[in-house]
Amino acid sequence: LRRQRLHRHYIDFAPGSARYDIDETIVTCAVYGPHEVKPWKEDVERGVIEVEIDTANELSRDDERALENRVRGALETFLETYEFPRLGVRAALRVVSADGNVEAACINAACCAIVDAGLPIDGLLCASSCAILANGTMVIDPTKREESEARAVVCASVLDKKRDKEEIVIVGCSTKGAMTEEEYLDAIALIVDATTSVANFQKKSIARYELEDKLHEDALVDAVDTKRA
Repeated sequence: LRRQRLHRHYIDFAPGSARYDIDETIVTCAVYGPHEVKPWKEDVERGVIEVEIDTANELSRDDERALENRVRGALETFLETYEFPRLGVRAALRVVSADGNVEAACINAACCAIVDAGLPIDGLLCASSCAILANGTMVIDPTKREESEARAVVCASVLDKKRDKEEIVIVGCSTKGAMTEEEYLDAIALIVDATTSVANFQKKSIARYELEDKLHEDALVDAVDTKRA
């Protein structure tokens, strides 16, 4: 994994916010709610989640909407929306800079902002990507260049449920390019291993923030590929 950094409560006027850096990929997220929504958006049994992503022209509007749908789908798996029926939560994300693994950075930033807002959750949500190069080599947490040179890219989001016994659930996945079934399964296994480190990093950051009640910048530094170093 590349160097990852988390800034909690990054935006003062938002109930919950975070900035999540994966090296040169930087995403900020502000979370608002629960609040009233338009009558036609209400769900009598659970709350609704709205996601807005500004990629600063990194993606077309159609691709932005597809990314918003994937991030919203991931958030719906860990945010306990039945706790606030008829209400809504809005997550506004901005991609400040993009150097690969943008979707994972968006999901990680949204998860940390929701935690910062104190909303009810069912564990921790985190994500990562894996690029499959032309020669079959797999690169976890790829850069923008590695993604462009890859034959295929897999991004998966994982829910680390809050149970007495550790339970890891894959709750979302997106793919691009061509790969074999075996390559897909190997990529998922690598991503699950990577997100375990990310989840542990998030847990330590949250625990330290709650203990000291102060703004912190926390960093996760894992093994770095020799080529990147």
